[in-house]
This record gives sequence, structure tokens and C-alpha cells, in this order.
Amino acid sequence: MSGDSERPPPSGMSGRRMALTFAAFRELHASKWRVYAYVHTGDRDAAARISEETFERLAALWPHVLRQRSADSYAWSLLKERVDGWLTGRGRGTALATAAFHGTGGGDPLPPAGECARRFARLERRIGLYAALARLPERQSDALVLTCLIGYSVGQVAGLLGTEEASVRSHIGHAKRRLASVLEARNPVRGNPCRAAIPSTAMSSKPS
Repeated sequence: MSGDSERPPPSGMSGRRMALTFAAFRELHASKWRVYAYVHTGDRDAAARISEETFERLAALWPHVLRQRSADSYAWSLLKERVDGWLTGRGRGTALATAAFHGTGGGDPLPPAGECARRFARLERRIGLYAALARLPERQSDALVLTCLIGYSVGQVAGLLGTEEASVRSHIGHAKRRLASVLEARNPVRGNPCRAAIPSTAMSSKPS
């Protein structure tokens, strides 16, 4: 990819307009990409650094990125490479299995005993859910994480993954069924914690 940043921008696109498209792209994705990097690394500083370095790389390559069949998918692949490289360089797997602890408000005052027990019960279910989520096939895991945990729409996820919306819904459907099967096998009496932990809106239509 060396030299890509020196190529001319797409025909008819001024440098100012190109800068505006990059700024809009960054504004749309920056906070979500930090969250994605964080749930996989478990390290806030690393997540911020990975996201920033990815955008710096994209800024240098932006004319090249805009010539791709899918600029969103190309950019997403760069973020994934950096997240995977960070984990590989430290001999670690994804921290997604511990994501149930993220944002649990450890500095809050201790709740009453009854509420504390309910929180622990919810946390126990979430730990099982996230551990199972981490073992899903990559496309299924990404589709579910990006929609349910990070807040992308199905259409946006389709753009990032370079696929059709129907495929994203199919990935989500397969993922939810696999999670439900695993979790119900572990907790047959408690029912399906996947239903409470993952919004049903992510599956607004049936998978293809």
C-alpha cells in the first residue's frame, strides 16, 4: 500500500471536499471504533490509541480508500488489523469474554443487599453470555457486537463487513440461536438470558 497517499484524489473531488468526507466519516465512526477496540482489548488507553492510529492511516490513504468498492469495508479492515495485531503482539485473545465487567460502575456506592444480589445474578448471566459470544464465528460475533453492543444499524454493519443487510441479519440470527442453545444448556431452569441481554430489535426481520 506504499505510495497510495500520493495518488490523486477521485476525479472531480477537490481537496476540501475530500477533507470534509473524511471528517464526516471520522465523526460517524470514532466513538464506536473505540468501544469495539475496548471490548476486545479490555484496555481504554490501547483502544483510544488503536482507533486514533487507524484514523491517521486512513487520512493518509483517503484518496485510495475512496476508490475502493466499499470505503467502509476497507476502513474497517484496517481497524480489525490493528486490534488483531495488538492482541497477537501480547499473546492474548479477545477480552470480549470479560466485557460483562465493562462499565459496571465499580465506584458506585454499595447497593442494598437485595439489589446487590440481583446485580450479581444479572452479572453472572452476562458473563456466561459474553463468554459464549467470544466463541462464535468471527462474522457472527462482529455482527452481534456491532449492532447490539456498539449501536450500529444493520445497514451500517453491512457496509463495514462488505456484505448485504440480509447476510448481517442471518449472522445475527445464527449467533442468537447458538448463544441461546449454549446458555439454555447451562441454565435450563433460568430460561434464556440471551433474550434479556440482547435487544430483540437487532432481529427486526427474519434471517435469510
